[in-house]
Amino acid sequence: MPTPPINDYPWDGAFPDTPNWSENFLLAGDDPKAGVGFWLHLGRWRKDLTMFRETTIVRLPDGTTVGNRAIGNGRAAKDGPGGPHHAIRIIEPGRKLTYSYAGGVRRVPAQSMRDGLVPEGSRTPMTYELTFESDADIWDLHKVGGLQDFLPAGHIEQIGRVTGWLQVGKDRFDIDTIANRDHSLGPRDNKDLLNHQWHQGYFENGVSFLLFDAMTRSDGKVVFSEAVVYEGDKLYPGKLEMGWRCDDAMRDEEPIAFSIHYEKGRLDIETVGYSSNSYSSLTSPNDQYVGVYGSDTDEPTLVLLEQSVKLRLNGSVAGYGCYERTVNGRIMPEE
Repeated sequence: MPTPPINDYPWDGAFPDTPNWSENFLLAGDDPKAGVGFWLHLGRWRKDLTMFRETTIVRLPDGTTVGNRAIGNGRAAKDGPGGPHHAIRIIEPGRKLTYSYAGGVRRVPAQSMRDGLVPEGSRTPMTYELTFESDADIWDLHKVGGLQDFLPAGHIEQIGRVTGWLQVGKDRFDIDTIANRDHSLGPRDNKDLLNHQWHQGYFENGVSFLLFDAMTRSDGKVVFSEAVVYEGDKLYPGKLEMGWRCDDAMRDEEPIAFSIHYEKGRLDIETVGYSSNSYSSLTSPNDQYVGVYGSDTDEPTLVLLEQSVKLRLNGSVAGYGCYERTVNGRIMPEE
């Protein structure tokens, strides 16, 4: 079994002879001032690990969403992974990374992503240049990797400031926000995933949180429920009290409340609004699509939600963040 990733560089050398082995990089954030949410994913394509599958979702303030998926390795390099359009470069491990994109994308009404996979059609040019910088502690989640199949054995996350710009067609947005990045590697199979919650939040008083909570399909039980609290750049382990877990995609904008206990006290967190949504799919063993995968039975397919949210801490402190959730449904198999 590969050891958990302790640096930011992509896997180098022969790939492990492990079924469904994968490596993934993600930057997820929301900039409330710009009205832009982003979920920028690069994962090794399971059919050819030398290639990367990029899944790029950008939620825009007019209610449209960029939803684009492409496979290749034209922008891959020793100092960072890359697909056909999206590239990550590790400038200083653990402290500074850049994210860039240049390509033609599908820009569609966000709600249309509920109705099926985003189809081929008219393309819009999109470019961005973003820089992630951080002195924050890194959250190591490898201890839960062996408890299930859908989260790899190695998984690290870190909060930091993202600055730069993003342009879709003629619309240009300046980005300056706090966001979360991750790097994971190890075997991954989504078949036993019932639902999960992967949330990040940032508050005006300098407190932030990250959490990861998941239930397995085979027994309907919570397989792990993890959280950390940041005060500035310092990380504190937390104990999560998760409230309602969304089990119906039609209820995706209902309020959520949960608590995190840590050595400095207790955080009571609630949503006070949703700024933007997008809808995607997971398949088994391990692939992603933009839009909701159609079902050939009466059972709906599992929905992967990416949402920008407005938050409130302890009844008074304003904040914002990103919520990723899978909502119960059939996971489509894929050859």
